Amino acid sequence: MDVSGEKSLAQFANEVDAYYERLVALYWQQLKAFVMARIGNPQDAEDIVQEVFIRAYVALERYSVRQRQELKVRAWLYKITWNLYYNFVSRSPEQQGLSVALEERQEHEWFEADDENGVNPEEVFEQLERRQELEALVASLPRHYQAVVSLYYFEELSLQEVAEVLNQPLGTVKVYVRRGIQQLRKISQMQVNMVG
Repeated sequence: MDVSGEKSLAQFANEVDAYYERLVALYWQQLKAFVMARIGNPQDAEDIVQEVFIRAYVALERYSVRQRQELKVRAWLYKITWNLYYNFVSRSPEQQGLSVALEERQEHEWFEADDENGVNPEEVFEQLERRQELEALVASLPRHYQAVVSLYYFEELSLQEVAEVLNQPLGTVKVYVRRGIQQLRKISQMQVNMVG
């Protein structure tokens, strides 16, 4: 949960344009990576995130200063993003059922960022490989578990935020996370048994 980002936004609540600029700076890349990991097409991901921020701006103009100060920005943006992503997938037959692992684009981004920070490329590659394996496992879950597990573990939203994003009761989200993790364990155990 990005509490520091939300607190820094609250100080800009008096002016919509400044608030919006800070919002975009904080969350654009995060939301684009979220969408990209699900659809695999950089242009479509960019279009969806652009639409997210257009809708956010329009809504922010209608909000009072107090509403902007109290807004749980991260969960709100993920909810808008999730709805637009879901609409995109529903309209696009080639996207239905598509699960995309992190591809060359993200590998390149990882290495670029870590070269600047002086991190060992082998460690970065191992982390990327583990994440790809985990994302592939999550993609094998039933769709309702995929969404909950992905938002909770990959996007690090709280259970309450996941419930708000998906318009689900908190109890349902908790059950789905638990059951999704149980299924992941079964799947990974079956894979280990097949190899061994």
